Amino acid sequence: MNLILQSLVPLAFVIFLGWFAGWRRIIDAKHSSSLATYVMSFSFPCLLFAKTATTSLQNLINYRFIAGLSLGLLGMYLLVFLFNRYLRRISVSHSCQTAFVSSFPDMAFMGIPIFLVLFGEESLISIVIGNLITSLIMIPLTVSILEIAQAAEVKTNIMPLVLKVFKKPLVLAPIIGAIYSRFGLHLPALAMESLNLIGGTTSGVSLFALGLIMSQDNVSISKPVLLNVFNKTVVHPLIMFGAVIAFGITGALAKEAILLCALPPAIMTTMFAAKYDVLRLESSSSTVVGTVVALFTIAFIMRALGIGS
Repeated sequence: MNLILQSLVPLAFVIFLGWFAGWRRIIDAKHSSSLATYVMSFSFPCLLFAKTATTSLQNLINYRFIAGLSLGLLGMYLLVFLFNRYLRRISVSHSCQTAFVSSFPDMAFMGIPIFLVLFGEESLISIVIGNLITSLIMIPLTVSILEIAQAAEVKTNIMPLVLKVFKKPLVLAPIIGAIYSRFGLHLPALAMESLNLIGGTTSGVSLFALGLIMSQDNVSISKPVLLNVFNKTVVHPLIMFGAVIAFGITGALAKEAILLCALPPAIMTTMFAAKYDVLRLESSSSTVVGTVVALFTIAFIMRALGIGS
């Protein structure tokens, strides 16, 4: 419990600073969209490239674990998207954003400190694989759907738009990084320092922007928000538990995979909501409420998995 509190308090502090800046009108809350653009077009792509380019793909090849984790992450995404789109008849953009919130765990900001203490440095492989799956599949898929849905409203040609999507830094960065790693290329020290300098701002700016968004859009404890939080903190780890059993994943890797999916919605989902102006209130509220709820659900899951006992 102390570990989780240690992870949450710094996050809450930076979010509060952003909320305070917007509430006191020190910074116009409308600038949250600009901060989201900064994160999605500059700092986060630099962070993704640095991480993927310096990760040895040969050390990450565990086909059973990769397949199970992919099923757990993407299975939740597709399940929520299809349910909202075809059973509830919700729009494509709203279905996509809801699926993104319900399936993208906060690996970078909460996962890393928690995993380091619980499992040691070796567990970062799970974080890296999870980030590769979301970066190479989930994020490009979400960007594509949101871009296409946005363009559909003004009847824009789809094909040029799809090509445009794959030119975006957020999509290109992990792809180029993976290729860079595959051929065993090495980044110069100065290049790494430069990438880490701007990439290191991703967490703080994202949290601050979230607080800024919250000062403009009050946190809502609505039915959609509660459903998002329930899906992310309860249903998602259960789906991952099923994937772990189906693929015969055991030991520490099984616990890491389940705990990974038990993390609350990533702050990046709120950045997408701000960037594309879709379900801003629901996304930011789900992130905040989900982080608080995860304090209890993660503790329960840790006990159920025998972690720390």
